[in-house]
Amino acid sequence: MSQRSRALSRTFVAVGVLVAAAAGAAVPAAAAPKPSSVEKDIAQLEREYEDLLKATYSASALSEAKPRIEAPVSGSGRKAEGEPGAIPGCTPGPQDSEYNKLRAPLTDVEKRAVDVIGGLDYLYASVVANDKTPQVFGTDGQYTARAAAAIDKLRGFWDIESWNIQLVAHKGTDAASPEKMTQTFARGFAPARAAAAGALASKVVHEVPALQGGRNPLLSLNAFASPPGDPGGKRIVLGDGALELDARAGFGDVSVEGTLAHEYGHQVNFAHHNSPEDESGELGPDAYAGYFLAHAKGAAWDARAQQEFAYLSASNGDCEHSHGTPEQRKAAAAWGEKQALTQDNPNKIVPSATMIEKFRKEYPKLMKPRP
Repeated sequence: MSQRSRALSRTFVAVGVLVAAAAGAAVPAAAAPKPSSVEKDIAQLEREYEDLLKATYSASALSEAKPRIEAPVSGSGRKAEGEPGAIPGCTPGPQDSEYNKLRAPLTDVEKRAVDVIGGLDYLYASVVANDKTPQVFGTDGQYTARAAAAIDKLRGFWDIESWNIQLVAHKGTDAASPEKMTQTFARGFAPARAAAAGALASKVVHEVPALQGGRNPLLSLNAFASPPGDPGGKRIVLGDGALELDARAGFGDVSVEGTLAHEYGHQVNFAHHNSPEDESGELGPDAYAGYFLAHAKGAAWDARAQQEFAYLSASNGDCEHSHGTPEQRKAAAAWGEKQALTQDNPNKIVPSATMIEKFRKEYPKLMKPRP
């Protein structure tokens, strides 16, 4: 995952379109159904959210990221050759179709609620939350101990400044808290308006059953790393929804450590001002993660777990020249694992700058010629 999630900007665009459409549609009064109180609440929250983004973020800050899963997903399965942006013959990783399955049953009103509440949850996790308060990972806290152990290992493994890299939970239930949402809206609003908007967000979470009180995985289906210049500072954000989908796909044994190792790989890149614009921006962290997970001084995973991580990486591949195809992501993870297993001294940790350079040389071998 890249440094920020484009899910935020995409939600901003979606909400803006919905607000504009509601304001400008020329429909005869007799034909227009009267909006329910829930729809009115969602529409008001969309306006508050849009105003918050305008008051807090520049357009450029919202446009540079790659979400773990593109939303909305245009389709799953094999892309038609010649489709703009698609790689001929490529099939996206299965997480694309899992996202579609979760979103397909929702009504238009429910999708609007998911978008605006998910955006607010994202804002809280990426800007407001901090690790000075206890962080709980997993909808029931089931991954908290594993996440804490993994981040401690990563901080001690890589030779970058690590004391100020926060690990923060991304939870769909954050928007259910009026206090947390008030803190979020306070980034751009005066106290009274922030409190009112925070209460409204909590109300929407509880009055739309499809949100499951904030436990719908669509609200936190993400994991990402933020660089020093972001409003929330250096951090890794790990979403409950992402972990839940990984577990459903059979990757529960490796998802916490594997995802954190990948996101920490982005922090390795940030530390060396390495910001590639091509797929190596995602494949590199896959490789660094593979190295850490297989290394005797890292996670020291066995061959089965290493292979499972490679397949986890592949499951999040795409066919849009973005994160890398499933095959490329699997190959990058396996390459990193091989570096750890074949070095002369199994206890030596290659400096991060050296690992970046080694991967730069390997990267062209992972890429097929672009169509």
